[in-house]
Amino acid sequence: MNILVTGAAGYIGSTFSFEAVKRGHTIFGIDNFSNSTDLFVKKLKEEKPDDFFFQSCDLRNHDDLHQCFGSIVKEIDISMIIHFAGLKSVPESEEKGEEYWDNNVNGTKNLLDVMSIYNIKNIIFSSSASVYGKQELQPISEEAALNPASMYAKTKKAAEELIQNEVLNNGISGISLRYFNPIGSHKDYIVFEDFDKPYPNLMSSIINVAKGTKEKVLIYGEDYITSDGTGERDYIHIFDLINGHFAALKYLNHVKGYDVFNLGTGKCVSVKELINNFEKVNKVKIPYQKTDRRPGDIATCYADPSKAKKDLKWETKYNLNDMCRDSWEPVKNI
Repeated sequence: MNILVTGAAGYIGSTFSFEAVKRGHTIFGIDNFSNSTDLFVKKLKEEKPDDFFFQSCDLRNHDDLHQCFGSIVKEIDISMIIHFAGLKSVPESEEKGEEYWDNNVNGTKNLLDVMSIYNIKNIIFSSSASVYGKQELQPISEEAALNPASMYAKTKKAAEELIQNEVLNNGISGISLRYFNPIGSHKDYIVFEDFDKPYPNLMSSIINVAKGTKEKVLIYGEDYITSDGTGERDYIHIFDLINGHFAALKYLNHVKGYDVFNLGTGKCVSVKELINNFEKVNKVKIPYQKTDRRPGDIATCYADPSKAKKDLKWETKYNLNDMCRDSWEPVKNI
């Protein structure tokens, strides 16, 4: 299959692209490198010059995107778009709301418009469990009412709605995959989340401390109504997440219209539990310090993945030990 991947240089987009060409797909990647580097792009172009193609392109610029698509479709017929591109930090989104809306919502709007111009009929969207916000009933199913608590989550909800409207009005097919918390790295190819950035996620913060570049992990809030007072999340191995996308590809081959699926393990892990597990598996001490809660954070969020298991024939295979090991091994000597 010929697949166009937005955000192809990022953590999830690059991992998917590598695995896709390994499985015999042809990938045409685009990215503007706003929160990634060209390291992966160069490597995969060298290794798979007949299967991986790339152009630098900014989804926010409609004319640029139109021109980019025009050059792509001259080379190959695109049958599927997988839309990973977007800004993704909850705390940063609270400070840079307009920038997040421009990237994640206006960028998606432009992408759908250009899809229509070039008659591309299928899209899989990289959404987020953050669209659920605070939910009394856990685990969270796809039937839960959406209640986004952060600007980041609001942009994901808006992008989902744009895709759903495009499906209803213009006859395309689309799936929104609501990720819970991906960590780890591909076991055969070192692609990992950038841990040296202004707004690191929890695993990136743990790695910073393990490498000695930071003294302590900051725990944002220790007074939640959870098992140990710290926030609880559903962590999923990046490879399980990527396999969810291949399951969605198969699904769109025979089911048309619009649908949403949770991609998570169905198990919640607290901040302290993740730190303790990382220490145990990797034999590295991780000091931590309590600080105030962050705006937009919630106490608990974990998936009911039963719909994906039933309809996509997908389920997770990797456990928390695998995730902690595969988050540290690729970077410990870098």
